[in-house]
Amino acid sequence: MRANLPIFSCALLVAFAAGAPAQELPRQEERVTLTTEDGWNLSARYLKAPESAPTLVLIHTQKSDLTEWEPLIKSLKRYGFGYLAMDLRGHGNSFVTPSGSTTTWRAFSVEGPDNEYNRMLRDVEAAITFLSTNSVTGDRVVLAGSVLGANLAIKAAALHPEISMVIAVSPVLNVNSVLSVNPLRAYGQRPILLIAGADRARQYAEFQILNHTAQITCGKRNVTVIVEAKGFGPGLVNKYNARRVLDWIRNPRLPDIVELSTAAPAGLEPGATEQTVLDGEEEPGMPEYSQD
Repeated sequence: MRANLPIFSCALLVAFAAGAPAQELPRQEERVTLTTEDGWNLSARYLKAPESAPTLVLIHTQKSDLTEWEPLIKSLKRYGFGYLAMDLRGHGNSFVTPSGSTTTWRAFSVEGPDNEYNRMLRDVEAAITFLSTNSVTGDRVVLAGSVLGANLAIKAAALHPEISMVIAVSPVLNVNSVLSVNPLRAYGQRPILLIAGADRARQYAEFQILNHTAQITCGKRNVTVIVEAKGFGPGLVNKYNARRVLDWIRNPRLPDIVELSTAAPAGLEPGATEQTVLDGEEEPGMPEYSQD
């Protein structure tokens, strides 16, 4: 009799498993290829967003690759956002040209309005097209870029008014002939988050010009600024402040009346933000999008 017990027990387990509800599988990142209008095939990583949640298009710094976004990617996974992170042409694993030869950014000219850096606008547009073919509409797309990527994000959003908002980390006036001021003027009345470090005088001065331009163009209610004491580029978005960035995506517009942080004569003080929590208030917890 005892010899039959294991078989009976196994049968019970199988029956129980068959009747139990299926467990939701965690979202899985995919390796995808984006094809640009001019024939580049770009390496990218894609995590589908839960229903109604935003998807961030992550556009890296010049001379870098998509891995610079790893700290933010971890937070996007945790809090139920989607993302599409790509290697721009000539960067990372996107090194095969349309003709089949190989090259890197080192061979690109840094001069001229139609150089490869300006053509990277087509890389961003390839990402937007990929998302649209996967039923992600522009109102659920956030373009997030760092330095060169910030300028490209602003430029792409100016040409695509359906894009919901932009996160510009260390935007500058000119990166390898990719300009930002005129695209920012064309951006219009949409939310934009500007992030900067205050320890590099030239870049911070340019950042203040862009902030002023954004205030005029987008309307003060649509512009949020985060200033850290030091840092430049992707290091400004890390595990310590990623939640502030994601919380902004959930609530990007300032209230009509807002208590501004103290401003130094040269601009905002390091560590300040123009969307501050007032004294005596608790910072709201970060809500998670449903990942069902």
